[in-house]
Amino acid sequence: MGIAVRLQRESGEVLAEVGDPNMVLSRATQHAFSSTRLLKYIVPWGAAMFNQAQAGDLESDIAAVKRANPNPQLFDILSEIEPLVARLASETQAYLWFVGD
Repeated sequence: MGIAVRLQRESGEVLAEVGDPNMVLSRATQHAFSSTRLLKYIVPWGAAMFNQAQAGDLESDIAAVKRANPNPQLFDILSEIEPLVARLASETQAYLWFVGD
């Protein structure tokens, strides 16, 4: 199944979602995310939630991983997640969830 990425309001309303059917994010948690500030806390078997105050660090983490990894599938899924992070930065009472199996 992979790790689903959801931008949600505090009420539970899903504002946007990116799926990971090929388990690209799950594989990235093993190596590609290990030296990042926040992405390193994502695990394939659990959930991680980030808030508006963390959006800048998430943006930096994503940019660093995209620069450091030649994997086009990882680049593409991170590019799909970037607009969710940008929206997180401007939304109040919203959270970005990375939900594993």
